[in-house]
Amino acid sequence: MADSRSISRVIYFLSVILSLILQIRGRRTLKFVSLVYRHGDRSPFNVYGNDTNTEDTWPQGFMQFSQVSMRQQFELGQFLRSRYVGSNFLNSSYSRYQVQVLSTDTDRTLMSAQANLAGLFPPAGDQVWNSDIPWQPIPVHTRPANDDVLLGMPPCPRHDYLTREFQRTDPEYLKMEKDNKDFFEYLALWTGLPEDKMHHCIWKLIDSLFCEKTQNRTFPAWATPEVYDKLTELTSFNPRTHSSDNHKARIRLRSGPLLGAMVRNMTQAKEGTLPDGRLRLVMYSAHDSTVAGLLLALGAFNHIHPPYCACVMVELYQEDSGNFFVEVWYRNDSAHDPYLLTVPGCPNPCSYQQFLKATKDSIVMDREKECQLSIFNRLKRWTSPMIGGVALMLLLIAIVLIWTYVRRTRRRRQHSQKLISEENISLTNDDEDDADDETL
Repeated sequence: MADSRSISRVIYFLSVILSLILQIRGRRTLKFVSLVYRHGDRSPFNVYGNDTNTEDTWPQGFMQFSQVSMRQQFELGQFLRSRYVGSNFLNSSYSRYQVQVLSTDTDRTLMSAQANLAGLFPPAGDQVWNSDIPWQPIPVHTRPANDDVLLGMPPCPRHDYLTREFQRTDPEYLKMEKDNKDFFEYLALWTGLPEDKMHHCIWKLIDSLFCEKTQNRTFPAWATPEVYDKLTELTSFNPRTHSSDNHKARIRLRSGPLLGAMVRNMTQAKEGTLPDGRLRLVMYSAHDSTVAGLLLALGAFNHIHPPYCACVMVELYQEDSGNFFVEVWYRNDSAHDPYLLTVPGCPNPCSYQQFLKATKDSIVMDREKECQLSIFNRLKRWTSPMIGGVALMLLLIAIVLIWTYVRRTRRRRQHSQKLISEENISLTNDDEDDADDETL
């Protein structure tokens, strides 16, 4: 009996120790976060056809931030504050050493960043500079669009070439264009956009209608509910070839630099080699294409268009055991908690090394070099124009040769006729001379 009690005590003691070990091992500390979010509600890019919502009907014109968006971004900032402030990660007050904010060079993303930061870091204590304004200025950095390789899409010949190849050869894409030929003709008739390029303009049309819908504007007559649904369907076109090498290469060129910057910052935070070790959070204020592109590069996109203020958070944690792991969260609905995403090849929990391995093929280290076309692709790119140019040159040469031949033939004929005429004249003169001689 005593032995059984002793054994029970030993088992209990061991279970307590094991539980403590697991608790210690399970404790984790947030070390670094990179996040990218889409701007909020805005006015459309343009209007088409008989749309009465012309630029002068929007308070600040086309492509501009709305007050709805200000509230949306402020709410996102408050969410980020609840997630990252007060958890031994960020100070409750703004610190320029802890936070870095970057934005594309557009009004709507710059204003989104400012509204977001107003919710994330309301001034308190000695940061209150005006008691009537619960806001403080926080720097937002940007670069011109043609230089912004992280958040924008500067010129990239190889990306353009791959896109043209996809549109020219992909069977599903070609079938989609063929199946919707009548629909594209209808849109061209009412919008004035070129029919042969209509699929490239679909996103502009649905963008205009979506902006009008969210702000309870009246649609143009051609934009029936059926047309709106069809446009929405086409903008979500998702061919199976999205897993092709062509698609992966385009995503790599589009979003690889941003993913690479996130991974580099994470690696430096892990190794303690950041230029300023106090940096904890890097925020990117950008567009729907930026959010979707990052999710595609991570292999975690659900092919649903990112809504306003959609936010992707890449978080680096360290366990008390010293191990590092990564979590990717996606917030696309303010009424729902963020979703934990699974990166292919990186099951949750995903170790830092697993994350590096899973994303390495999507990262671009030297975009300028990778955007260059190979000699083979350059030849292919210029084959059709060259053939057309050579054909035109040959045609011109043929015309010149024919014209020269005709001209020379005509000259020879004229010359022959002239010789014959002169010979006839000569013969006539000789006869007359003979007659004179006989008379004499």
